[in-house]
Amino acid sequence: MDLLEPGRALRVRFAPSAATLHVGSARTALFNWLLARKTGGRLVLLLDDTPGRADGDGESVLRDLRWLGLDWAEGPDVGGPHGPYRRSERRSLYDEHLDRLWADGSVRECGRAVFVQDGAVWLAGPGRVTVEDAIKGTVHLSIDGNVQLRTAAGEYSTYFMATVDHATMHIDLVLRGDEHLDDTAREKAIARALGYEPPRYAHTGLIVDAQHKPAKDDEAMTVDRLRRAGYLPEAVIEHLALLGWSPPDGRETFTLDELAGLFSFERVGSSPSVFDEVRLRAFNARALRALTRERYHALLAEWMQRHRLLEDPVPEAAHRWIESFLDAFGAEVHTLGEAIEAVEALRQEAVTIPALELERLRNRQVLFFLDAVAQYVDAQPELRDLPLAADLPVIAGEFGIAKEDAFGALRMALTGSHDGPPLAQLFPLLGHDRIMIRIGAVNSHILHGRGLEPIKYGPGGVPFETIQPTPPGRAATGADDAGS
Repeated sequence: MDLLEPGRALRVRFAPSAATLHVGSARTALFNWLLARKTGGRLVLLLDDTPGRADGDGESVLRDLRWLGLDWAEGPDVGGPHGPYRRSERRSLYDEHLDRLWADGSVRECGRAVFVQDGAVWLAGPGRVTVEDAIKGTVHLSIDGNVQLRTAAGEYSTYFMATVDHATMHIDLVLRGDEHLDDTAREKAIARALGYEPPRYAHTGLIVDAQHKPAKDDEAMTVDRLRRAGYLPEAVIEHLALLGWSPPDGRETFTLDELAGLFSFERVGSSPSVFDEVRLRAFNARALRALTRERYHALLAEWMQRHRLLEDPVPEAAHRWIESFLDAFGAEVHTLGEAIEAVEALRQEAVTIPALELERLRNRQVLFFLDAVAQYVDAQPELRDLPLAADLPVIAGEFGIAKEDAFGALRMALTGSHDGPPLAQLFPLLGHDRIMIRIGAVNSHILHGRGLEPIKYGPGGVPFETIQPTPPGRAATGADDAGS
């Protein structure tokens, strides 16, 4: 029976380094999980925590896999009948198998020679090896030189450990990245020498960065970094799944169970795939918008507490503030990390205004207008649902400021930017005190800096003017920036 025949339950394995889970390794874990789920088989997790391969105990790798929603039937935390599931604890198994290779009859029967050179143990090079790859098809590989089994320091080679692991854990299929194709040739040679039938192999194309360098070489391309940046696991899964695999219906959104039903080797490619964080950001923004309001609210509260921006338990007033934030920014941010940046910016008492934008405000009438807005805010018992679209133009008209200029000047004074949510949503987020402090800071900076004398020329010698008042009764009607 073909290992990939529908209905055949497969034992597959994922053997990451115990150090850090990179996106390439995460994609490998996902594809193995999908195969196990699709076939009703078992995913075996084996941590490579041998010297020189990992600095940690692998707990961060297990955490990141669980965060992605991936689980395993056998592993270092759940046990199983073919353990131990850490390579550092499997030394006796490797010793036993090397002893088998020293037996003269076993070596002669396999047509191989095991020898010691400079203290290291080697298997004579097999030369040419043919791999029937479930993705690439028939691949002919040449092994130059001999295959190391154990170093002079007594450490077993990855090829040797992997071969013993596959055999003793009864692995049916080894699915991993293209960079391990040469490893496969060596493992097959060792398996034959040990008298084992090698497992079936499948190699996916590499995951590379925008410069087409392997993702594993970029320390920023780790699942831990994505998690801490505020990506949702469902968005990361969707992006990883589409790196080297395409669904039959062309969709981009799916649950893990839906992925398992759709996954097949026929739609897995062997070419490199680019991990595109711009695309991931778009996926994540879509995933955030798909959250229920309650879930989005809870996640933001959790992240604010994590960044010490919110106490625990959450006061009722803070819940109302979060709701206002989601109204203003919920559909705009791409990650929870961006949401936290926006929250922190709203909590600051001062803003940085670009130099030329500050010059545009260097006008007596503009300062009078901003001061009048501060007085207007100070007089309001509640900043939610203020009729700013009606009130602000009236205040601006008293000083001959056009509506569009007034809204632009106020937004710049409050945020240091031309962009952002409507002022009607921004006011309750900033609150009375911050609005007054920010307006006061701008006015004070202008008056106690160079005063009200504007510059005459901007960049390139272009004549420069501040916001100009209009004659009474002739204020322009600009866009409604306040929101209603």
